[in-house]
Amino acid sequence: MIAFVRGTLIEKHPTRAVVQVSGMGVDVLLPVSTFEHLPESGREVMLHTHLHVREDALTLVGFATLEEKELFLLLLSVSGIGVKLALSILSGCRPVDLYRYIAEGQELALTRIPGLGKKTAQRIILDLKDKASSQLSKLSVDTTASVRMNRALLEEAIQAMTALGYSRPEAVRAIEKAGQRLGEDASIEDMLRAALQG
Repeated sequence: MIAFVRGTLIEKHPTRAVVQVSGMGVDVLLPVSTFEHLPESGREVMLHTHLHVREDALTLVGFATLEEKELFLLLLSVSGIGVKLALSILSGCRPVDLYRYIAEGQELALTRIPGLGKKTAQRIILDLKDKASSQLSKLSVDTTASVRMNRALLEEAIQAMTALGYSRPEAVRAIEKAGQRLGEDASIEDMLRAALQG
């Protein structure tokens, strides 16, 4: 198992990064929340990782914190949830909020996350309610540094939406609406969450 990757950040995108490790470029999938914590390209980065093995694919997924990785693994343990949906859930909701929705049985809040239907939301609550309650007490609210919104940041947010399966026109509308609601001091992470939640 690959527990972490440390190396030079070569490329970064809202849903993936390339890290140079011992002369190799390692392609790592990310939730949007981890993208927010990445340094500039060319700097050293360390990501906690999970290697997801299937018959037809090896997928390396990276996280800024162990808490995100633990939540991702919990989501994968639920029947019907794969890597793509687990990353979409993490991208659409802060860990502390997700734990709260699950612990309190807030099915409606969970179904607002793109790709998460009623039956899967019910299964998540049923399978993870006790674990979510215990994790909720350990987590502190994560404060994300705000960044001044500009065209480059808006474009990154739009690309993240398209990577999650939205058409570009849908992504542009959702991000612009979120930007108007949150203001220019919103972070990309906040805008994506707002856009994903409608």
